[in-house]
Amino acid sequence: MKKGSSILITAIGTIILLGGLLTYGLGVHEIVPVPRHDLIVIGTSLIGILLIISGACDLFIKKTKEIEIEEKDERNIALSNAAMASGFKVMNVTIAFSIFALVFTGYMSVVPCFTIIGAYAIGQIVFIVRLCYLQKTM
Repeated sequence: MKKGSSILITAIGTIILLGGLLTYGLGVHEIVPVPRHDLIVIGTSLIGILLIISGACDLFIKKTKEIEIEEKDERNIALSNAAMASGFKVMNVTIAFSIFALVFTGYMSVVPCFTIIGAYAIGQIVFIVRLCYLQKTM
């Protein structure tokens, strides 16, 4: 990951974390019309911390010349892409089964269901568009 995107991820994580803590400190989380007020603070804090850790790890790890050369090696890039492709396939199957299980056991309401299905559909569309593009250019 490039340095600029790592800084951006860390900054966004800090903003989300501070926003969640600020809603708790000001008591705003209790007047927001959501079913579980405590999850606002917990959710924003957890997401913020995860983004901060993700961005900070890339910023503070110093890379030697050997590591940089190895990262740019075509074989390692191909291996990484193959691993990500396998992870994408497994994720697609597990998300589909998870949505199915949550909907038919009654744990998923309409809005989260359509949100997750929309995110799933966007991932599939991006995959198909990228595949068509790569087939034409290569």
